[in-house]
Amino acid sequence: MPVNIRFLWELEEEIGSPNFAAALKNRRAIPRPDSVVVSDTIWIAKGRPAMPYGLRGLAGARLTLRTGANDAHSGVTGGAARNPLAELCAVAHACMDARTGRVKIPGFYDKVAAPTKSEMRNFLASGFNVERFKTVHGFTSLRATKAEDVLRRIWASPTFEVHGLVGGYTGPGVKTVVPGHGELKISMRLVPNQEPEKMFALLKRFVKTQNPDVTVEPEGMLQPFRGVFDGPYAGAIRRAVRTGFGKEPAFIREGGSIGAVATMQRQWKVPILFLGLSLPEHGYHAPNEYFDWGQASGGMKAFAAYFEELAKMKRG
Repeated sequence: MPVNIRFLWELEEEIGSPNFAAALKNRRAIPRPDSVVVSDTIWIAKGRPAMPYGLRGLAGARLTLRTGANDAHSGVTGGAARNPLAELCAVAHACMDARTGRVKIPGFYDKVAAPTKSEMRNFLASGFNVERFKTVHGFTSLRATKAEDVLRRIWASPTFEVHGLVGGYTGPGVKTVVPGHGELKISMRLVPNQEPEKMFALLKRFVKTQNPDVTVEPEGMLQPFRGVFDGPYAGAIRRAVRTGFGKEPAFIREGGSIGAVATMQRQWKVPILFLGLSLPEHGYHAPNEYFDWGQASGGMKAFAAYFEELAKMKRG
């Protein structure tokens, strides 16, 4: 077929793709393409093809508070000594309502655009099921119970998450110490229009108002991405998936981040589409991750059909 295809293997995705942007600037090594198709995403349910057109970004941070040179005995110092773990918990509470997930940092939602009715229809057409979602991820309860609410939260809304609280005594039983220092590990998942650097600046400024002794340091930033789910390239994806799997895909977003995608969009300014093939039951990132033949064979047909569609577009 009259299409030039280049494979680009990007192997630093799990650490934020720190060298990818510099590599793209070497135009001799990686010439600018007409379009990009990425295969690094999952469906929501077997038999229901789903192709993302959007990804959340990320701004990670470490919040550190040191109030003493070492841990102290609570019987001797408790009541007078500051407790950095308790103070960091208070900062976390000031930033986010733990029950609802609502972020309380001023300006956090200023540029967030709600998904359109058309987008929500596509989200719901993905085959998403709340009970299956809970089972797959081992949850006993969620902040929302309706599919529409859950999908909006995981694909189209930003978050503030606490990942770890370090300091003091963490062994078995209780050791009555007042910690000398504490560290809170957090991240914010970001949606289109939210720039990681600006959101980190909002966080840092807000934490300063809550506790000026807390140090806020960045831990990785990834841009959010919003591509297209209509137009000629999206149409080519629709027809290709129908050829491979017998059904047209729902166009959805994903809650995770792929830093290289936003970098390619920024550097090349060309259409970027997704043709992912994994299923939730494949156990991505798990010790026994696998990939089944049904998805592989359908995927081969879909990719062949997609490149045929590109060739038709070029001839047209």
